[in-house]
Amino acid sequence: MAATKTLVLFATGTLLATISLMATAQAISQSPFANKNKKKAWEIAAPPPPEPHAPYVPAAQTPQIPPAAQNTNGASAYHFTDQPTTVPVQPNGTYTPPANTETTNGQYYPGKQPARQTDYQQTAPRNGTQNITQYTQPSQRQNQAPQNTQGTYQGTYNAAPALRGTSKPSWSERFGIETTFSGYIKAGVAAMDQVDKDVKLAGVADINLRGEVSAITNGGLEYGAGLRARAQFDKHRRGFGGRVGDCPATDPQCASVTIDANARGVKGHTGQFYNDGFRDVRETEFGLEGAYLFLRSSYGDVLIGRDGGSAYLFSLGAPSLLAVKASNSPVDYTGLDSVKTYNDASGFSEKIAYTSPRMLGDNIGVGIQFGASYALNARACGVDYCVRKNTNNPIEALAPEIEDVMEFGVSFDRTFENGLKAELTGTYARGSEVNGNAIFDDLSAYSFGLELSGKNFTFGTSYLNSNNGFAGDGDYTAYDAGITWQPSNWGLTASYGHASDKLARLKSDQAVFGVSYDFDKFRLGTGVQYINRKVPVINGGVREERKEDAAALFIEGSVTF
Repeated sequence: MAATKTLVLFATGTLLATISLMATAQAISQSPFANKNKKKAWEIAAPPPPEPHAPYVPAAQTPQIPPAAQNTNGASAYHFTDQPTTVPVQPNGTYTPPANTETTNGQYYPGKQPARQTDYQQTAPRNGTQNITQYTQPSQRQNQAPQNTQGTYQGTYNAAPALRGTSKPSWSERFGIETTFSGYIKAGVAAMDQVDKDVKLAGVADINLRGEVSAITNGGLEYGAGLRARAQFDKHRRGFGGRVGDCPATDPQCASVTIDANARGVKGHTGQFYNDGFRDVRETEFGLEGAYLFLRSSYGDVLIGRDGGSAYLFSLGAPSLLAVKASNSPVDYTGLDSVKTYNDASGFSEKIAYTSPRMLGDNIGVGIQFGASYALNARACGVDYCVRKNTNNPIEALAPEIEDVMEFGVSFDRTFENGLKAELTGTYARGSEVNGNAIFDDLSAYSFGLELSGKNFTFGTSYLNSNNGFAGDGDYTAYDAGITWQPSNWGLTASYGHASDKLARLKSDQAVFGVSYDFDKFRLGTGVQYINRKVPVINGGVREERKEDAAALFIEGSVTF
């Protein structure tokens, strides 16, 4: 069975890679695999080739040439050298450059901005004298020299090394290699109040780093590798999900499964909530959540390795300017967060994925993009997503074991004449359950999302439904809605989320409201997080609902790079 899966994976990867290798010199796309918040695959084009002669405009402090002193043909060009020299101007207003003038036409490498041209020269008489002075840009001069009566410069002007002829390219430029590094750091502290508990301080921190190394062929194909690592401090949870309520597996009113005469609690694949078992909570987590090879072209992107699946990449959620959110939140001050609408069926487990470019936008006015991915299994454990193989430990909750995960996503977008942008997405994921216990079933999950954005605002809403990999009535469903308004450096965020996990008998409503202020790449924010949820408990032999709510007044900061 394992050999068959490996053969299918290899054959699929070979086919998709062959499609990408057919690309010719067309627009190079940034992959949406890099980050869900990065630009879409069609939004970044290849850098333009360098111009033969880029215009040079002297700075304000450069001595100006009196209009009356200009020569007849007004020829103008600059050349940068170490020492000033003079060149006689011919009677017809032209001149011949010195024989030892060193010039370069610049170098261009894939992924590099065009090099600045250095063969700039200027011909102009000064104060009636037929002289030409070679000089560097004012910003490069170590000392500003006075101009004498003959219109020539005194002193030595040292040009930057990059402006002296052809500079030697670095090793990465010689091989056409481009390196990129991105990520964010978010941290905050809150005064958190829970019912029947004292007010206490709660802190969170989330670090997400991604690096890529790539090169571009003459045909426009980008290939490379990437890594993504995360670290998080969050006192109240280990990833999303966890134990809720107090409903022992030995009670027939609670969800359970009997293995080797032991009653064990169960948890759904998508919600990851359970009522009985070991509480898997640690304050600090580290995870390698991305390690992949990729091919990117105008025909689409292919990825092989560890990263998000297509259903996750095409999922939308309520927008937010803050680290803590009413849904799909990477951090949680209260420990009660229960809402996610991202369809993360396979998490960041190893997979092969394809994402198409946007199509048909110029023909029908609506851009269409789709993606598909295949993962051998859904087992991966990091900061927010943690799915492990079941053990024989009777105190641990039992979960469905999902393999052969197929994911699909599609996006439709349109920009209207009034500037309004709309995007509609849909996802579907399916995986095979191989545990064999009758309480479980094959995984089936789908989601929808809508986002509208204008000049200063963004509105978004989404919905997720999953059978949790459970054969009975154990669905996890969630929906959210939110809006951001940012007319300047100041911004407002308001969002709401709701979740229901029938397997864990959990219901949750939560909201976030806050304000933020941007300093370039830095952002400060403050606001309120509120969560109210109901969980099952056994009281006097009767199953009841216990209400849990919490409010957190927080202040946070973040930097994006």
